[in-house]
Amino acid sequence: MNELEVLTIPHAPADGGPHRDRPDHPDPEARVVYAHALRRGRIRADEDAIAAEFGMAPAAVRSAVETLTGLHLLRVDDGADQTWLVPVDPEVATATLISPIDEEVRRRTATINRIRRQLSVFRPQYESTRRAGAGTDIEELRSPDELAGRLHLAAVRCTSGFVAFHPNHYPGVREADVRRLVPGGSAMLDRGVHVRMLLQHSVRTDIRTRSRLDPLIRAGAEVRTTGELSRQLMVFDASVAFLLHRPDRAGTFGVAIRNESAVQLLLDLVEATWSAAEPYSAKEIGYHEVADDLHRAIVRLLTDGLTDEAVARRLGISVRTCRRHIAMVLRDLDAVSRFQAGVRVGAAGPDAPGQLIRDGGSIYPASPEHGAPDARQ
Repeated sequence: MNELEVLTIPHAPADGGPHRDRPDHPDPEARVVYAHALRRGRIRADEDAIAAEFGMAPAAVRSAVETLTGLHLLRVDDGADQTWLVPVDPEVATATLISPIDEEVRRRTATINRIRRQLSVFRPQYESTRRAGAGTDIEELRSPDELAGRLHLAAVRCTSGFVAFHPNHYPGVREADVRRLVPGGSAMLDRGVHVRMLLQHSVRTDIRTRSRLDPLIRAGAEVRTTGELSRQLMVFDASVAFLLHRPDRAGTFGVAIRNESAVQLLLDLVEATWSAAEPYSAKEIGYHEVADDLHRAIVRLLTDGLTDEAVARRLGISVRTCRRHIAMVLRDLDAVSRFQAGVRVGAAGPDAPGQLIRDGGSIYPASPEHGAPDARQ
């Protein structure tokens, strides 16, 4: 099981499977062939003969017969000298198809109930120990399964708000795995939970991430981006927060925090970071309005003495992309060194955003001798 995946019930067994890939309404050709079989009582399994009689292409007849046999509406009857297709009552066909699925659901439900009964006897002991002070408001999660289980329970119990920070170097972001980004996300949105996600600016250029986030956004989720995110954080309601460790860290996979004051402190930090972030739309491609913020972050990190590789890692972008942005910043600021670029941005003061020209992703101090820079991606 992957780090943030939750248990899902697989598709029905193979004997009930052919109908899964069929459309809700069979093609007209299938209706014609089925009606013909009903009138005749049975028809020969001869595609060419059926095609000639109804003026249909043999391929269409073949597809119709496959559909009807897959739906158990035609039964193959091998006679002594001829193979026949015999029509079947739709109610009988329905029962034939759903009975193995019903059995699988019953089996799964019995398994779930058995697991709950087996484990529920330990819950009072666990709760009494925690109330006695032996427990802790900070729980270390030492396995992917334990982390997945805790996240699943938190998602199921969440009633009002979910917010998550996702740096690019954590699992699920570059892979655009929504199950990792928002455990139980669709179900929470269906229940009216306010879902928010904060990602890094670099996801704006990722087509796969955009396609995966679009359904969540259309369902009501809010997504914003920012330059830097150091840790992966998930907060469910105001009751429990999860801080996930870096993938390269050995030992524990994260911690669950239930202390009310600690969770509230994290939420205060979340709100401050969220309010400064830029709204994300799956329809927008490229950095556009966030380019200035990205460039300022690059200059700040370079001024702090970070290498190109470290800056790229902090911003969740490739070293090559990072160096391209560095070159743009130096050119737009008319700076001969990275330190000089940092000095010039710093000299603009706290009102720097109002003094910088935004045009297609550059930052350039407004001055009489410098016009607006050329638009660039």
